[in-house]
Amino acid sequence: MDKPDINGALGANAEERLSITADDIKSKAVSEKIAQENAVSEEKADIDAEKSSDGQKKLSDMEVIEHTANIWQYKEIVDDKTEMHSEFHQKRIEKPFGEIIGARVRGKKHKHEGSNCDDYFETAATDDCFIAVVCDGAGSKKFSRIGARAASEAAVSFLKEKTSELFRDLPAIRDGLCADLKSAEFMAACGRIALIVRQSAREAFSAQQKALGKIAYNADYQNVLGRKPALSDLSATFLAAVVIPLVIGGKKQNFMACVQIGDGCICAVDLNADAPACVKLMGEADSGRFSGETDFLSEKNTDNNAIGAKTRVSRGSSDIIMLMSDGVADDYFPAAPMMERLVLDLGLNGIIPMNGELSAGEDPAPIRFHSVSMSRQSFALQYAKQLLPDSSPDAINALWNKRAALRCHSLEAFRMNIGDTPEERLRVWLDNYNERGSFDDRTLVVVRLKNHD
Repeated sequence: MDKPDINGALGANAEERLSITADDIKSKAVSEKIAQENAVSEEKADIDAEKSSDGQKKLSDMEVIEHTANIWQYKEIVDDKTEMHSEFHQKRIEKPFGEIIGARVRGKKHKHEGSNCDDYFETAATDDCFIAVVCDGAGSKKFSRIGARAASEAAVSFLKEKTSELFRDLPAIRDGLCADLKSAEFMAACGRIALIVRQSAREAFSAQQKALGKIAYNADYQNVLGRKPALSDLSATFLAAVVIPLVIGGKKQNFMACVQIGDGCICAVDLNADAPACVKLMGEADSGRFSGETDFLSEKNTDNNAIGAKTRVSRGSSDIIMLMSDGVADDYFPAAPMMERLVLDLGLNGIIPMNGELSAGEDPAPIRFHSVSMSRQSFALQYAKQLLPDSSPDAINALWNKRAALRCHSLEAFRMNIGDTPEERLRVWLDNYNERGSFDDRTLVVVRLKNHD
């Protein structure tokens, strides 16, 4: 969750800012100056590419991305004798009623600096539901990755145990979730699931406290900080969801209960619905008192009153439920209608199935950029925004509404593949798609229900 002060980095005067135009995009001097600015270089290039007072051609998104993609360097994680995160993580769970896939990758800024990924996610499934938790450690806190991992693992373990107990001890809970939305039976069943999800946030915070106890007096951790670690050093956001498949009147639906503390996004998408009704937001990003701030797990944010306001429930026919850290959510902001473009990107790159006839690939072709990795291996990816006449909500909605005709633009149509499994393709895509000003860790969990298969 790295949010640099871009205005401060650029300086107060326009003359102090780096100016890039089409005529000097290949200039060595420009490249060196951008590289010196390190983590904010891409943001600066993005902002200044929009400015051209002398009438020179402004750079397109792709021109800026192509240039800045070559600037980022890859460094292995520096071992400071504290708990390290792996470079990436991917996971998939299949059930008769659907699948849940997830992946996280180290952001370009962390790769450039040789520092750890701060994101973490965990998933689980029972015979009755899917469970997902995504946590994003505070970028300014040295050990936030530890807090993110502790919170994710504890919350998912708790949710799996409690939902299993609930469906075992109270079989009628499913009938209650299928009852009329205004009935006492539905309200009671809904309340039981929502309560468990709210309690998972408190379990997550408790796990952070326990994790602090394990490192507070460890000399290696004290050496990194120059002091004893505090609970704030483990700060992380918290996004959780329980998704329960249902059959109501012979039709497949689902019930979901979600809680969100901090930024990121939780949303549900109905693949059979046209825009804009296809997207339903299930979480709202919390912000602090100042711009760029976000809330984290804390005693205050997990008490009964606060957590109740951060909990949402829904019943409907959505096929796709997504939880993501701000590293993805910010690239697809605002969520309405940009979640439509995200789902299209997932389909075009083979992460979720696409409907429609498969034919030979039609232009625009997939795009390949340099990869920020040890091998510098590049991957060709398809971008839904290439198919848009402009970035307006109307254009995105119109593209979504003709989604059945887009398979000809997919990697599959071009006989390209970025992985052998959905979770591998998700991880490769997260690690390699390019957006202007995007350099944070990325985590995305996708629940795909077989509502219309």
